[in-house]
Amino acid sequence: MGKLAEDPIKTLTIPAGNDKRISNAACERTALSAKKIQMPGAARAGIGLLIMGAILVGLGQYLGRDALSLYGLIMAASGFALYMIASIIARRKVRS
Repeated sequence: MGKLAEDPIKTLTIPAGNDKRISNAACERTALSAKKIQMPGAARAGIGLLIMGAILVGLGQYLGRDALSLYGLIMAASGFALYMIASIIARRKVRS
């Protein structure tokens, strides 16, 4: 068959005995992602504003309400700016 059938299946094993902790070697083999990045609260709020603003722009265009679209555009732009500023500040704090 193909290469997939030839490779052994890797499983996570727990050491025998009373020790219920998973060994470091097993954790390193099964790591799915690199280190996690902490997102500041202001960046989360910025993403929320960006999404809500985009929804309002879409609804305003669909319903033919230009004022709603303009309000959504302002929300989306301010959310993007808040997200970018918070991300830049967080990155500078990590570097120094």
